[in-house]
Amino acid sequence: MNPDQLSHSNASNAAISTAFPMTITVAEPLKEFDGTKDAFISYLITTKTTLDTFSSPTVSVRRRFQDFVWLHNSLSRDFAACVVPPLPDRHRMEYITGDRFGPEFVEKRRASLQRFLTRLSRHPTLQKSEYFRIFLESREWNRESSLYRQKKPGDGVFENLGDALLNAFSKLKKPDEKFVEIKESVDKLEENLQTIDRLYQKIIKRQTDLEVDYRDFGSSIAGLGQLETGITAPLEQFGDTISKFADAWKRMTYREENGYLAQIRDYLTYCHCVKLRDQKQVDFEDLSEYLQNALMERENLMNTGKSSTGISSFLRETVDNIKGVDQEQVKKERLQKLDSKIAELEKEVENSNDVSDQFSLEVAKEYEIFQTAKTIEMKDCLLAYADSHVEFYRQGVELWEEIIPILDDIKFQA
Repeated sequence: MNPDQLSHSNASNAAISTAFPMTITVAEPLKEFDGTKDAFISYLITTKTTLDTFSSPTVSVRRRFQDFVWLHNSLSRDFAACVVPPLPDRHRMEYITGDRFGPEFVEKRRASLQRFLTRLSRHPTLQKSEYFRIFLESREWNRESSLYRQKKPGDGVFENLGDALLNAFSKLKKPDEKFVEIKESVDKLEENLQTIDRLYQKIIKRQTDLEVDYRDFGSSIAGLGQLETGITAPLEQFGDTISKFADAWKRMTYREENGYLAQIRDYLTYCHCVKLRDQKQVDFEDLSEYLQNALMERENLMNTGKSSTGISSFLRETVDNIKGVDQEQVKKERLQKLDSKIAELEKEVENSNDVSDQFSLEVAKEYEIFQTAKTIEMKDCLLAYADSHVEFYRQGVELWEEIIPILDDIKFQA
């Protein structure tokens, strides 16, 4: 991967602002090919934008989940230094139980896909990518997307191994202090989010239990009205008010769980996407180590006639002698191979160092973008949380104010 491939557009240099050039809505989930094994849910995606790369200021298309996966994978591959937002997990229990077409699951996924596209629309680089434009407005989706489905081949000797495999057991030898601070900051955010998630699951459970208790309480009051014949109607109405109050509890809990709590969990996944920079430095350090080993091997070969002094070198030389192999010719061929390997490694080390430096600059910018976007989303998240409580208490006040006159009208004899 060349440094040029990692370079962001000029827009990434500008600070992200609240005046975003596009708004996107994900709505109207529709089950297509119903009754067949190929059934899937598509979503209506409507984009309003001021970007001149779009053919119209308002466009609407339908996309299914695997199309979102294509978008995510394409952006992750070609914008390696960008923090690409996470997609909702595909391997959920609903896929096993067959309930992935249930209304609750579909709504949760729709909301998560909405957050995914909103985050992309707020990113100064990703919002202007050709992948994003095609996804949002293409009328020939299958043809256009297929042009980009073939992964571009790597241009380095280790590119095809993949960062995950190459770095699976590697450890950074000389960590950059600036990125240590970034990692520690993200780790602390992740730890706090995990604490919030854990505590709020307890709150959700208590609210769910309380909802059940209110329903039982309402049923008991209504049942009491069957015994108190003189005030049957008011007691039944009071029981009905309690039941409606329990409904309000349920709606508030649902909004919190699928809005506030879901965003917290999304951000936990988002945190993992931020901590990518070390992989490129590990590449550089590993390549440098391979180069040093190759140089030592060439030096040994020139000084002693052996590429190493280990048991494997001794056994190979013994076998060659038995076969009558010309050692000078073997030495010459090995030197030629080593020279070629060293030249390639020197080029790779230089390229990897350039990539690492460029990647570091872009990651620093990405962290600032992430920080600003996080503040905006946290604000929206907490406002939505507050709104759900305000709405709950508003509904509660209305319910109790409606029942008070009914209770006041209960007549009794002295």
